[in-house]
Amino acid sequence: MITNLMYRDPYHVSRQQWARQYQPSLATEVFRKSEILRLNSIASQIGFDLLKDGYRVRGTTRSKESADALLKGAYAPYVDRAQIVQVPDITIAGAFNEAVKGTSAIIHAASPIDFSLTTWSETVDVAIAGAISILDSALSYAGAQLKSFVLTSSFATSSDPSAAMPKTFTESDWNNWAEAKAKSKEFENLDAEAKAKVLYPASKTAAERAVWKWKDEEKPPFAISTVNPTIVIGPPLQPPPRPEQINLTLKPFWAMISGEVTQLPPPTPTSAWICVHDVSRMHIYAALQPLECNGHRFLIAAGRAPHQAMADVIRKIRPQWRDRIPEGNPGEGYVKGYGWMQGSLVIDSERARKALGGGEWMGYEQCVRETIEALEKHYGHLL
Repeated sequence: MITNLMYRDPYHVSRQQWARQYQPSLATEVFRKSEILRLNSIASQIGFDLLKDGYRVRGTTRSKESADALLKGAYAPYVDRAQIVQVPDITIAGAFNEAVKGTSAIIHAASPIDFSLTTWSETVDVAIAGAISILDSALSYAGAQLKSFVLTSSFATSSDPSAAMPKTFTESDWNNWAEAKAKSKEFENLDAEAKAKVLYPASKTAAERAVWKWKDEEKPPFAISTVNPTIVIGPPLQPPPRPEQINLTLKPFWAMISGEVTQLPPPTPTSAWICVHDVSRMHIYAALQPLECNGHRFLIAAGRAPHQAMADVIRKIRPQWRDRIPEGNPGEGYVKGYGWMQGSLVIDSERARKALGGGEWMGYEQCVRETIEALEKHYGHLL
C-alpha cells in the first residue's frame, strides 16, 4: 500500500512516549501538511497508526475489492484521509508513477512471506522488480517534497544458519548463502517446502541489495532506510473473512487455539519474534526522520519464543482451553521474559531501540494476548 499522510500538528502526538521523537525538527517540519506513501498486514498496521496520528494515507492494492474490508473496517473513522490506488502488477516499470505523486515518504512493504512460491522468477525476480519499480517512479514522479523511502526488509537478509553459536547478529551481517543455494544443483532436488524456505530469504536479500545498489548509482535526493524484523506477531488489524486466509506468521496461533495442532513442532534455530506494533513504530520513525535514518538498516527483534512459549502463554491466559492446547514441555526452549538464551543466537536491535527512545519492546505475553483476543473476536463462533 501507499501512504499519503498529513500530520495534524508537529507539536502534538497522540502517544506520549513518541513525544521526544517528534519534537520540532527539520524532519517534522518537512512533513507538516505533506504526503507519505506506504505499501500489505504490517502495512495495514502502519497505515492505521499514521491515520490515528493525523496523516493522510494512500495505499496500493492489486485489486481494489481487497481493500474494501479495510476501508469499511479499521480505517472507517479516517476514511476521509485514506485513499486506495490500484496497482495490478508492481513489477512493471512505471506501475507506481501515478501513485507516488505528491508523497513525502514511501514505505514499501509489499513482499510478504509466502511459502507456496517455489521458483526464482516468482520470488526473487518479483521482489527485486517491485522495489526498483517504485524507486524509479519515486525518483521521476514523486516530486521534490519526497524526503524518505523505507523498505520493509527482514532479518533473513542477515541470517546465517551455519554460524557457530553463540552468535550476535548486527546490521553489518549479510545473508551470503540463500541466493547461492537457490541457484545450486542441490536446490532442484529439494521438496516444495524446502525450496520456499530458501527462496524467501534469497528474495528478501536480493531485493534489499538491489535497493542499496540503486541508491549508490542513482544518488536520489531522498533518504533510504530499511527495517529488518524477525517473525512479526500481533493482532491482525483487519482479519480476513475465513481463518484459513490468515497470514503465515499468525497461522500457528489459530492452529493452536482451534485444536488443529495436537503436537508442538520443534523450535526453529532462531524462534525470534517482534510485535507488529513495534515494527510499525520503527517504520514510521524511519519515514519521519530521514536525516537521521538515511543509509541505515534497522534490525528489530525482541527475543526468542518458540511454539512452546506460545502454548504456555495461551494456556495461562485462556485456562478454559487447556485441554485443546498441546502441553509439550512447559518452559522449555526459552527464558523468563522471552529474551535471548545464553550461549545461543542474539539479534542486536540496539540501533532501532535507541531510535525509538530507548524503551522496551512490547512484551510477548501482551502481544500474544492481543492476538488471541483479535482471533477470538472474529472467529469465536468457530472455536
